[in-house]
Amino acid sequence: MYTRTQRSVALLYGVACHLAFASAVGAMMWKLYTGLHGGPNLPLGAALAWDILLVLQFPLFHSLLLTDTGGRWMSRMTPARIGTELRTTTFALIASLQLLGTFLCWAPLGPVFGELEGVLKIGSTALYGCGWILLMKSMSDAGLGIQMGYLGWLAVFRNRKPVYKDFEEKGTLKVTRHPMYFAYTLLLWTGPVWTPDHLLLAGCWTVYCLFAPLHKESRYRKRYGDVFRAYQKRVPYLVPLFLTHRKTRHI
Repeated sequence: MYTRTQRSVALLYGVACHLAFASAVGAMMWKLYTGLHGGPNLPLGAALAWDILLVLQFPLFHSLLLTDTGGRWMSRMTPARIGTELRTTTFALIASLQLLGTFLCWAPLGPVFGELEGVLKIGSTALYGCGWILLMKSMSDAGLGIQMGYLGWLAVFRNRKPVYKDFEEKGTLKVTRHPMYFAYTLLLWTGPVWTPDHLLLAGCWTVYCLFAPLHKESRYRKRYGDVFRAYQKRVPYLVPLFLTHRKTRHI
């Protein structure tokens, strides 16, 4: 079905994708925990403008790639006429490079103005770790092959067409419709070191986590119809079901 050249290109894309993904996770994990220290030293005005650009480029370009136009762009990015098959790989590669660039190129805005210590730091670190565990679990529930990008390249390398599974309500998706965005929000706010940089990034990306799923839900309603509409009625948008139930009982 696929030529040796096509399979070799798929393998190279896969290696690049997973190296970028691992690097982005490592950079994000360390930088959020330490308050985004390090990076290029710029005058305050230039640093603020640069950091705002870094903050905005991820949600804007990320959302654009999820449109039909973005999908066509990604299909043209890959040589050897396998761009359509490697869409998930290309998307994961670009997203990883965006995150990696954000955290490695961040220009510090100011000194630490708050750092938890003792029991509070232990508790914050535990929540931060839980956020990463929740993120990995929610990625698995949503389809790890799509989230990490290996669905595309691995299928081509194995000389098969990529197979996309239908929407399945399982695991974390049973308690919130967008567990990955909930996990991201948790990660943004549970690091023990607080700087102006951390506050800027956490504030802006939390807004993105609140509103970006609306676009995803629009696509899912078109794709899955009444099945997804019924799911929307059963499961809360972002805050997990057990938390909303607890709040209701308390009131």
